Amino acid sequence: MSTAVETTPQLPNQDWRARFPHVNYLNANYGVKSWLFTLDHKRIALLYLASVSFFFFLGGAYAVAIRVELMTPLGDLVQSQTYNKLFTHHGILMVFFFLIPSIPAILGNFLIPLMIGAKDLAFPRLNLLSWYIYMAGGIITFWALLSGGVDTGWTFYTPFSTAFSNTYVVAAGLGIFINGFSSILTGLNFIVTIHTMRAPGMTWFRLPLFIWAHYATSLIFILGTPVIAITILLVALERTARIGIFDPALGGDPVLFQHLFWFYSHPAVYIMLLPSMGVVSELIATFTRKPIFGYSFVAFASIAIAVFGFLVWGHHMFTSSQSVYAGMIFSFISYAVAIPSAVKVFNWTATMYRGSISYDTPMLYAMGFIGLFTIGGMTGLFLAALGLDVHVHDT
Repeated sequence: MSTAVETTPQLPNQDWRARFPHVNYLNANYGVKSWLFTLDHKRIALLYLASVSFFFFLGGAYAVAIRVELMTPLGDLVQSQTYNKLFTHHGILMVFFFLIPSIPAILGNFLIPLMIGAKDLAFPRLNLLSWYIYMAGGIITFWALLSGGVDTGWTFYTPFSTAFSNTYVVAAGLGIFINGFSSILTGLNFIVTIHTMRAPGMTWFRLPLFIWAHYATSLIFILGTPVIAITILLVALERTARIGIFDPALGGDPVLFQHLFWFYSHPAVYIMLLPSMGVVSELIATFTRKPIFGYSFVAFASIAIAVFGFLVWGHHMFTSSQSVYAGMIFSFISYAVAIPSAVKVFNWTATMYRGSISYDTPMLYAMGFIGLFTIGGMTGLFLAALGLDVHVHDT
């Protein structure tokens, strides 16, 4: 007696899944070449993670050297000139190569297409090119720091960077200038992706708040980065061609540099902050098991912070001989930027109210962020006051 065994024919894709059950973006292709020429947004995010981490640890090493030197009043570890270079190198690496690109380039690259239902970013090749540009800028800057260093401070204030410094200012500036193109292209890629590649039914007010935060950040990338790039170019022209832009002896104005620098560098604070706020919004909604209270207000608050960020650069310059009337205007707008920031804090708190909170580690980080941001915001209310700031500025 024989029995027949029924077999269900497998489709080709089922057979493929049976033989390779764990194929994903990490092991779909092997070899260094598959990573260096990948167009997968998730792999590019990991490339950014590796390179950003390298610059983070490098900048951290400079910070350790600075702290060791500050343990005693005298120059036990390094001399004063070397200390100025350590201070500058730490600031350049941490600001331009870690803080600004970290969350947008890593989490933004990885999560934006997944959150809006897109297969990838709008321009995958441009995305990979952005990473190569970032690495090129980082390598040139690192070479400048190793060759002779820069002692102007990370702000490159004139006349330190134009007349008094004999260090590698132009080379370091070139690396930062090149790195700026990576920021511009990344911001452009994000905006086009969010506008054109949302899944059917994914309307603007169904977008995750993480996407809104990165949309606002991308606007700053595109509108602010060209200003700092042009400013660095002007510094290089004055150093090499003696064109009178910032040097009073040549007919220039050193305060002009501060205006140009802070017009970018204050919005750059929100490049660092807004993506973090987007992450916190998602964490609180997830671990309280509730949608964010006042979703539309939190979304528009991200855009408002980006807009106000371009209008308050003068509060970095209260003691730079600007008029009292200009100082009053910048002081007033600095108070205004606290409104959308407070909206986010109150809405996060309202979301947690009577929520089924799971106190896992990510939620603890989010709650810590709210507390720390609130304390920092309260200090901002004091320092935005013109009458107080002129006494404590640069202290």
